[in-house]
Amino acid sequence: MADTFIIIFFIYSFLGYCCEVFYCSVGQKRFVNRGFLYGPYLPIYGFGSLVVTILLDPLSEYPLAVFIFAFVLTSCLEYFTSWLLEKLFSVKLWDYSKHKVNINGRVCLLNSTLFGLLGLVAEYFVQPLIVSLLDSVPSSILHYAAMLIVAVVSSDTVLSVMKMKAFKEGLERIRELRREAEERLQVLQGEGKAELAEELRKRIEATIEKYKESLRASAYHIVRANPSITSRNAAVQKQLSILHDWAVERKALRAKYKADRSALDKARFEEMRKYR
Repeated sequence: MADTFIIIFFIYSFLGYCCEVFYCSVGQKRFVNRGFLYGPYLPIYGFGSLVVTILLDPLSEYPLAVFIFAFVLTSCLEYFTSWLLEKLFSVKLWDYSKHKVNINGRVCLLNSTLFGLLGLVAEYFVQPLIVSLLDSVPSSILHYAAMLIVAVVSSDTVLSVMKMKAFKEGLERIRELRREAEERLQVLQGEGKAELAEELRKRIEATIEKYKESLRASAYHIVRANPSITSRNAAVQKQLSILHDWAVERKALRAKYKADRSALDKARFEEMRKYR
């Protein structure tokens, strides 16, 4: 039974990832590789679908009740996940504050309604297909598949948590360097050592820039995968805005490089035709 639950969890996590990528990519007008983890799966959908299909199965004769409970249960799960991630990493990976009806930017009426509808789809269409498919697979294969899923998702989770931890520490380190710089510069300026203060300022800015470059490299996936990432901490939010602008700039530069390369190749092709 545990093996079956693990595989069902993974299937819904993958299907949820596909839905999120499609939904966000259409809104952003670009491919958005959604998710906290590296792999193509979103565990929140796996957990949510298990909760809906297990707890609401006795209510299958009442579609309206399934919708309402799916609406409420998935909203509670999303709110708790958002709160937990913010407590751990000081950032909100998604923010629905711009939606008309929302609760602390963690859940909103539109998404909760969509989750309720997805609960109906899962209960009446997807779940019967998955159960029928798994019933036709030997238990030994299910067991090994479940073990593989646990190993992959666990490893991915550890790596992703380390990534987010490094991201949080990078933001904190930049803030600490700026605070220390301001304190030391004020002391030097108070002592009338303006030239020394200016030299120290340049050195500190160079150090901060190195940290920024390192942070940009590690944060690119996080910022791109979570376009609405935000923070209640003003200093953290400032850094997130800088990182987001950098990600947009990087995208524009890559598009320009691709266009220039295409134009150059076309020019070379035309030049070769002239000599034929």
